[in-house]
Amino acid sequence: MSAVTLRQLEFFLAVAESGSVSAAARRCHVSAGGISLAVTQLEASLGVPLTVRRKAKGAVLTPTGRWVAERARALLAGADELESGAKRLQEELFGPLRIGCFTTLSPTLLPPIIEHFARNHAAVDIDIVEESSVQLSRMLHAGEIDACLAYALHLEGDIDRHPIAPVRLQVLLALDHPLAQGDEISLIDLADEPAALLALQPAQDLVETILRSAGFEPNIKWRSQNAETVRSLVGRGLAYSIMMTRPPNDRTHEGRPLAYRRISDDLPDNALVLGCPHGVDPSGKVRALIDFCRTMFSAPDMSTAQIHTVHTT
Repeated sequence: MSAVTLRQLEFFLAVAESGSVSAAARRCHVSAGGISLAVTQLEASLGVPLTVRRKAKGAVLTPTGRWVAERARALLAGADELESGAKRLQEELFGPLRIGCFTTLSPTLLPPIIEHFARNHAAVDIDIVEESSVQLSRMLHAGEIDACLAYALHLEGDIDRHPIAPVRLQVLLALDHPLAQGDEISLIDLADEPAALLALQPAQDLVETILRSAGFEPNIKWRSQNAETVRSLVGRGLAYSIMMTRPPNDRTHEGRPLAYRRISDDLPDNALVLGCPHGVDPSGKVRALIDFCRTMFSAPDMSTAQIHTVHTT
């Protein structure tokens, strides 16, 4: 690793362009001793003389010094561009925005987000990743995504969770199931029923823990990583399920009707959140994403054509 610093190059270039150490000191608002020390350190790092300094005649560049001055000018300009570009990327709405989304949420949340940015912030290039919450947490920690949409209790580790909307688990049943006739269901009523659960961590473990806390061991007959497969099993009357996300259409792919029912038991508080790297100020793009999600997905009267019951209370 080179010991050359940008400050050394800046002071050396000031000497090269102004012709003397004293003039360079005035230009850089530092002492002449500071300028001399920086140039001496630069020469030591490069192992070559860059200037010939004489009290009466100022500083004259050696042939190598002239070559270094040209490169220093380009390097300093590049550093300025790097700094201004990084600040612009942080604050302005342009450039890449990598958004992760929990797989069951992505069909509902991602299309309106992409449409909003395409119409209002066209300079932002959105890249999407659909994964389990475990993978999203890992990718966020690794810096592979800028933010992710998931449930607060599903994210792992030190992640800043920006709340979008409160959510609550619901029981999913075939519409003609006897338990679907009421508005609410107690979990203990499911004790003798077969279950089909989403096989995505940590959602799977959280649901099973909640069922066991109701006082019974759930009879889990089927697991699937595809929410629509689970819904189709339920629609055929083969099982119940416990889900957070409710699509706009209460029918399976086969057209069979479904019923979502509120759970009357006390459940852990949970929320739809936008997860961001811990301790990092959100960029302008991420702030715009947070604002849009809170506007679009948290209103209690949200139309089913837009989001249906992501906000379930």
